[in-house]
Amino acid sequence: MGAIYRIKCERCGVVFEHSVGVGFAYACVGCGEMSLDGGGSIYCPVCNRRYDPEVADFERNVVDTIRWD
Repeated sequence: MGAIYRIKCERCGVVFEHSVGVGFAYACVGCGEMSLDGGGSIYCPVCNRRYDPEVADFERNVVDTIRWD
């Protein structure tokens, strides 16, 4: 189970992708970060602005989402 988010940074305007997986090791296609779960924050690769998927404002910055089981 996982998702790929396409996010438009509200600070610098860059559009970037970040993949999130649950229950397996994965590497984000956008930043290359290795993780075992999708519970962490997402950072803009240009200006380093932090996005927290658990905060309601996160959805406002998501341009597109692809989810899979």
